[in-house]
Amino acid sequence: MKLEGSALRKFEWGRWIVTGIGGLLFLLGAGRFFLRHHFGLTDALHCCLAIIPTGLLLLVFDYVFHHARLVAVIPLFLAGMLVFSSPAFDVALGLTLVGAMVVPAVSEWQQGKARANRPA
Repeated sequence: MKLEGSALRKFEWGRWIVTGIGGLLFLLGAGRFFLRHHFGLTDALHCCLAIIPTGLLLLVFDYVFHHARLVAVIPLFLAGMLVFSSPAFDVALGLTLVGAMVVPAVSEWQQGKARANRPA
């Protein structure tokens, strides 16, 4: 039995893995806020504002990963340090990863749906 043409090979595992990691990071940050028994307006503002640097970190990591894979450890190390030090960074990085995977998938789905509804 060959798996080359099967649906398992065609399935895009990378998107699901990154979305799962993003969801876990979001839940980790939310759990840390829950354990602190405090989540106020300033914490929500910190989470929202931290999305910008996490997006930049994701762009830098992607660029470095595609051009110098050995050096990609540096942004990964930075992200790891920030994940352990700040629950707001956990939430923001989780939302950024999920958003980076879900938004293109939804737009592709909508374009495919629009093509299917178009009269021939």
